[in-house]
Amino acid sequence: MKVASCSIPDDTALARFRDSGEYTHAEAAESLIPDQEKVDARELARLAMDRPSLTPERAFWWVDLWIRVQALVLRPFGAKPNTMRSTRDQPLPKVGEHLGPYEVFEASEHEVLLGDMDKMLEHRMSFIVADGKAYIGVVLRTRNKAGDAYWNQFRHNQTQILHWSLRRGLSRALGDDDYAAEAH
Repeated sequence: MKVASCSIPDDTALARFRDSGEYTHAEAAESLIPDQEKVDARELARLAMDRPSLTPERAFWWVDLWIRVQALVLRPFGAKPNTMRSTRDQPLPKVGEHLGPYEVFEASEHEVLLGDMDKMLEHRMSFIVADGKAYIGVVLRTRNKAGDAYWNQFRHNQTQILHWSLRRGLSRALGDDDYAAEAH
């Protein structure tokens, strides 16, 4: 499955977010959906976010523990919990709920817009299905010098993570769980 960098598709919630103000980074990746295959953006997002990072399987226990600690610490402040668990599938995204660590802002068969905002960053990520292609895109706004420093730590891997996440989610949506072999 070929995944390539591209522009964020026009007429999407992610493009509207990008165009609503200055941003630090905007990027997208695309892949053709094979003929006659039906892919829903909600399912694509769910499958891609099942384990979106490049976390090795042997370290899942550590990530699961960290997520549980975060939930306990942040619950008194009204934070909704991260839905990721190595032993549990992600739910279908619903507006107002979380998919992994991100809040779901929009969810339809054509686009799922996720994101978050804190003191350092404002971030949106979108899974889009349109015109026979699947897309994943991201727009990031840093809010201060600490946000700039944080972004500089992970920006070098952003393209690889987008490509890997789209390849993984689309492969799984199409019933080809052999996505890992094509990830590099």
